[in-house]
Amino acid sequence: GIIIAVGLFIFLFVLKDYKNKINTDNIKTFVKNCIEQTSSEVIYKVGKGGGYYFPANFSTDSGITYYYSNGQSYVPAKIDIEKEISFYLERKLFLCTKNFKDFPDFNISQEDIKVSTKIKDDFVEFNVLYPLSISKGENTELLKNFKAEIPVRFGVLYDSAESIINEQLSHESICLTCLLNISTKNDFYVDMIDYDNQTVIF
Repeated sequence: GIIIAVGLFIFLFVLKDYKNKINTDNIKTFVKNCIEQTSSEVIYKVGKGGGYYFPANFSTDSGITYYYSNGQSYVPAKIDIEKEISFYLERKLFLCTKNFKDFPDFNISQEDIKVSTKIKDDFVEFNVLYPLSISKGENTELLKNFKAEIPVRFGVLYDSAESIINEQLSHESICLTCLLNISTKNDFYVDMIDYDNQTVIF
């Protein structure tokens, strides 16, 4: 009889706890989708900018970053590009979540966003600390850790660009064979145009 009573007590306690628990699945999915959408936009802009969200100080009038000039390499470090992506994702993500106005049934408070970005060969990995306090009635749930991976060959292209510049450092003229070998090895193509009398854009 005692065992049955204790078991019934535990069952009722767990049932009560379950009923009081807020279902945050839709909010989790919403935040994850926002992270994926916003990070894709930031990655594209940073990639197009040669590692910078806004044009670097040393760039053409049209905003193309110089990686090589007068025998010197100006390739940004991968860790600096990761920080650039993290910085702008932290500042752009709230534009997507829109202060959670799409969830009027919940009272959602949010704290500062912190992002850690890792550029891999075939994808970019994000670990996002986004503390959320979600309340409905007398019940409150906390969310804070989110992850996402964006399938883009950022690492391969970065390493290839760095290899091209390293090869160029040992050649006085443009090393077309180097371009061909590196692009063939990593399965991409290189376009080349004359920007002005002293500048060639790859």
